[in-house]
Amino acid sequence: MKRAFSIALGLGAGLLIGAYVVKRLDDAQRAVAPTNLAGQAGRAAGSFVERFKEATAAGRDAAAEREAELRSQFAVPSVRQALGG
Repeated sequence: MKRAFSIALGLGAGLLIGAYVVKRLDDAQRAVAPTNLAGQAGRAAGSFVERFKEATAAGRDAAAEREAELRSQFAVPSVRQALGG
């Protein structure tokens, strides 16, 4: 009886571990499928583009602010002011 229980327990544990390994391998295979990789790359590129747009807008704002500070500090008129507009 002990031997039959041990064999059944071993087979059950082996089946559970085997099923878990097969599931993990299947998930890993799906993760590196070309369609999934393309989707991940597209999302990453879109995220990068948005961050780049935000950074350039912040840079333009900071540059305009600094330009205004320097123009007022050194009394340099802007192009519009110099042309009479």
